[in-house]
Amino acid sequence: EACGDRREADSARRTMEWLMGAQGAGGMPGMRAMDWNSLGKMDQLTPQVQRHLTKVYAALSGALLAAVLGAYYGWKFAVTGVWTQIALFGCIIGLSMIQDVYNRLIVFHAAGFLMGCNLSPLLAMVAFHNPQLIVTALMGTAMIFICFSLSAMYAKRRHFLYLGGMLGSAMSILFTFRFLNFIMGGTLSAGLYEIELYGGLFMFMAYVIFDTQMIIEDAYANRKDFVAHAMELLIDFVAIFVRLLVILTRNAERKREEERRKERQ
Repeated sequence: EACGDRREADSARRTMEWLMGAQGAGGMPGMRAMDWNSLGKMDQLTPQVQRHLTKVYAALSGALLAAVLGAYYGWKFAVTGVWTQIALFGCIIGLSMIQDVYNRLIVFHAAGFLMGCNLSPLLAMVAFHNPQLIVTALMGTAMIFICFSLSAMYAKRRHFLYLGGMLGSAMSILFTFRFLNFIMGGTLSAGLYEIELYGGLFMFMAYVIFDTQMIIEDAYANRKDFVAHAMELLIDFVAIFVRLLVILTRNAERKREEERRKERQ
């Protein structure tokens, strides 16, 4: 029970940090040939755990679709603001109070929709200058998420659970940086901002591995709250996407500035 409380507190900190941040057999010479047929096997996971993971990723897929709809709705009707952020936080807190699974799914998908609404200003700004960056960031996030999730599934049980302590400390440090920047009106130095941006990206990438293994361990322990598990992965996915999109946008701006300097010279 204490472990569950710590995970809920950690998930709340990740949510607040995200809200304030508004990321064949042939092979290479000398390497062993890969057995592609073994990739689809999940013999180390029991059928009950596999069924639980199916529910988790099905709910996650629905929430991501709701986020896409929310982004379009937020861009079309300009409803994004403080109230949508408060409503999102209320939905996340409400999941811990609602017991009925159908109502929890409704609230969960509403949270995904509101996440999309809150992302719409960022997406609109990027789409105005270079809409291809959104597709690139989305595809990159999907590849990162899939690869790291599979790594956690195929690894030995509890192999990556040691990351929990380090990730909790990293979360506290990045949250402090974000809070200080918020208080000082966005005057955080460029170096610290780079640390917060790239450090946050790598941290949430590691959280994908950690959360996936924690979900598997919870399923083995018969704690099969697939809605709460899907919410953890949704926060990870969106956090990686936002940071990856910001990094790509900053790099594109620097490239345009360099081209302008060359033209002036």
